[in-house]
Amino acid sequence: MNSRTLPLVYLLLALVLGLAAQGCALRTPPSPVENLDAALPPETEVPLEWVARTSNLPVVDNWLGTFDDPVLTALVAEAMANNLDLHQAIADVEIARQLVVVAGAPLKPQVGGKIGAKRTHDFGDDDRFKHTFSHTIAGLGVTWEMDLWGKLRANRAAAIADYEASEFDLVYARQSLAATVALNWYLVTEALQLIQLADDAVRIYSQLFELSEVRNQSGKSSQLDVVDSRARLQNAESEREKAKINYGELVRTLEVLLGRYPSAELRGAEKYPPLPPPVSAGLPVTLLERRPDVIAAEYLVLAAFRKEESARLTLLPDFSLELTAERLGDHLLKILRLSPYWASAEVGATIPIYEGGALCAYVRIATAEQAQAVANYGSVVLNAFREVETLLASESLLASELYYAQRALQDRTRAVEIAIEQYRAGKRDLLWVGELQAEQLLVESNVIRLRNARVANRIRLHLALGGGFEAVALAAPGPGGSK
Repeated sequence: MNSRTLPLVYLLLALVLGLAAQGCALRTPPSPVENLDAALPPETEVPLEWVARTSNLPVVDNWLGTFDDPVLTALVAEAMANNLDLHQAIADVEIARQLVVVAGAPLKPQVGGKIGAKRTHDFGDDDRFKHTFSHTIAGLGVTWEMDLWGKLRANRAAAIADYEASEFDLVYARQSLAATVALNWYLVTEALQLIQLADDAVRIYSQLFELSEVRNQSGKSSQLDVVDSRARLQNAESEREKAKINYGELVRTLEVLLGRYPSAELRGAEKYPPLPPPVSAGLPVTLLERRPDVIAAEYLVLAAFRKEESARLTLLPDFSLELTAERLGDHLLKILRLSPYWASAEVGATIPIYEGGALCAYVRIATAEQAQAVANYGSVVLNAFREVETLLASESLLASELYYAQRALQDRTRAVEIAIEQYRAGKRDLLWVGELQAEQLLVESNVIRLRNARVANRIRLHLALGGGFEAVALAAPGPGGSK
């Protein structure tokens, strides 16, 4: 082996060593169980069953279909296609996807070329030395940072985890949008029924006002009954206008969710659909594998783990390889009869010695951000449990509340009928009748709101359990895998 081949041997040896270093494994991230143990306080334990007792059967998807409401299904589909907030979430996923490409790019050789030309003229006093020279250069360069310690791969792994989190955030955004559209649709239904109740109130108080005038003209009642009944009628008309304003606001809110212009042209349903059968809630521990926002928070823990790993590896030397080949066009090379072609190979190392404490500060920042991500994960988990427990308990409580309100409405309606009969017979004054009528209308409006509250609670429960509104929900592995 001659002396000319030795540099090539060294170069190839460095290349082989660099390629071998690419196979060094990163640190194993914490498992989902370890993440949960780190996120929750030591005294906080996840129970085997829900405290608010319910079925332990697995959660099913396609909750939207259980309402058997074709109009609602069409509205949700329209929102999925046109909602602008959802479009932003989709763009966030694409940004995260491209950031993975950006983070992985330094792992590959960077190839670049250059080309240039220059013309030089000598303006000396002696004409014999006045010349014009042409210079040209064309070159190709390859640089490659050998990821000996895994810093670049840790950066890419963090970007992948961020991307996975954004995907699950998008899934949760779609589920939340479907639930929000459904909630607003039935709020519009509630508002429409309250308008109808306000119309009934105006009709009832109009009849009482007419009755008071007839009785007053016949001398069977005082002017007080006329004035009081007229005031109640005017108040009912005012409440009807307020109900119309509220209805218009709710319709416009729903139209914006659908991507429509808020013209208040959408017409609400006349009545609520029958409430579907009770839902299965599965086991508390399965919620961690099912709710997209919880999974996204766990992926953020993984991303923070990789970023902290990358920050620590920044303290170690960086090794790089650079290959350059160029062709120079120059008059001096021609005079000296030298070859215009040349190539070079360089292996270098960058060793951090003193950075003013910046690198250590970055490590401490990444460590704090990792602790922040773990705490956020614990907060998301506990809030998810809180939502499910609250909504499960409300299922039976709202059913009981509605039952008693309906019974009260029956009695209030009968009491008003009896009071009107006694007023006609001269046994009661109209003020007493008006008070009973106001109570009856108040109870009826409460029944309408309770019906909507039960529907809304069911929709929120589906969202809290992580059940998909479509027939097939997204399934993906948790962040303890090989991402």
